[in-house]
Amino acid sequence: MQTRRLKTWVAIAEIISAIAVVFSLIYVGLEIRRTTIESDADIQAELLTYTHQRRVLVIESEDLSRILIKGNNDLNSLSAEELLRFQYYVELHFVAWERAHLARQSGVFSEGLYGPWKDWFASVAMNSPGFVWPMVRDSQAWPKSFVQEVDESLVSQDQPDP
Repeated sequence: MQTRRLKTWVAIAEIISAIAVVFSLIYVGLEIRRTTIESDADIQAELLTYTHQRRVLVIESEDLSRILIKGNNDLNSLSAEELLRFQYYVELHFVAWERAHLARQSGVFSEGLYGPWKDWFASVAMNSPGFVWPMVRDSQAWPKSFVQEVDESLVSQDQPDP
């Protein structure tokens, strides 16, 4: 009789432990989901900061605004100092794009959120003069995967829709 009672308690303990394992797996899944959502939010906040920073620079600096207008019309008309400021300003866009690209590549920025950002980055780059990306591409040691993505994005944006 006692053996039967002991077996019953063992069976109950196994069922309880199996239920506990299921609940712990559900908890882990929810935590992973929460962490992913937080990571996406952090990356998006960082990208918005980059884009906001670019706007503030133009708004607050009449001198920079003049340089950007002048450089977009004729890059050769810029002095060495103006060219450097122009290039650094333009690079901010690609630095933000690279940050998003690397975050997606490392798995901390979801593909679903990255797609629209990538499209936006490409559209802004396409609206820049043709010399901008080659100038920026050669200015830093960008990761090859990033350079390839930008090159492909700019070519695909340049193709007319069928």
